[in-house]
Amino acid sequence: MKESKLIGGLIAATAIGVAIGLLLAPSTGKQTRKKIVDGSLKFKDDFMSSVDSSIEALRKQINSRIDQLAKGGKEVVNSASEKVKVNDM
Repeated sequence: MKESKLIGGLIAATAIGVAIGLLLAPSTGKQTRKKIVDGSLKFKDDFMSSVDSSIEALRKQINSRIDQLAKGGKEVVNSASEKVKVNDM
């Protein structure tokens, strides 16, 4: 949850910084449009990179939890199997 808030804040700060820079810089219309396009492409790339890293972190957390659950399940099965063997003797 904290990571997603951080990423959202970074993305918002980047967008605001680009917008302020474009508004304050003296440029022709053509130059400003080019800056907007370039800034938009950079923003998209940064955003996709952030999304990719968040997805990878989430994937690792899910896989870790699945491994923990599988290990716990195996332990329960083994314990139950041992109890059944002891009771059969």
